[in-house]
Amino acid sequence: MITDKKLAFVAAICLPVSASAMQNDPAAYCKQAAELYESGDVSAAIEEAKWCLESLEQIAQSQKSEVFPRDLDGWIRGELTQQKAMGFATIQVVYTRDGKMIRVNYTGGGGGGMAAMFSQMGMGGAGQKIRLGKYTGLLTVQGQRIEMMIGLKMTPGMINLDTDTATEQEMVGFAKKLPVKDIDQ
Repeated sequence: MITDKKLAFVAAICLPVSASAMQNDPAAYCKQAAELYESGDVSAAIEEAKWCLESLEQIAQSQKSEVFPRDLDGWIRGELTQQKAMGFATIQVVYTRDGKMIRVNYTGGGGGGMAAMFSQMGMGGAGQKIRLGKYTGLLTVQGQRIEMMIGLKMTPGMINLDTDTATEQEMVGFAKKLPVKDIDQ
């Protein structure tokens, strides 16, 4: 006996949307998830919704990487690397000027509460608080190593800066020019 669920399942399999057409297309994945849900196949809808979310997160990560300027007050951006694991997304980039370098590491993404928790834990540590517009940086100096953590407000995550070649003044100046508000979108 063919039930409505079986008929919906067969129809879903026979849809003209090929895997290659849906590749990284969140709209197709989301639409497919909604159709599967409406047909009563909740398990398949959940799986398709996961693909929808993954595709959207990849797009958001790609857009966020565009926020890091190629030239930031004379600091030149090197190659940008992106990674995603266990719900966390990271963007790493090195800026150089006059033989000095500042490493920038953004961590955020689907880790949600975990990224926010790490951000709050880091911001409560010892160091000098630096005002960066509407954001606060926590600056620590240990010998030649200078680090700064910037907690984000709108999205769960944080930005870490570190150097062992730039001065404290250069680090603070760089951090004040970094488009934190745009990164926190």
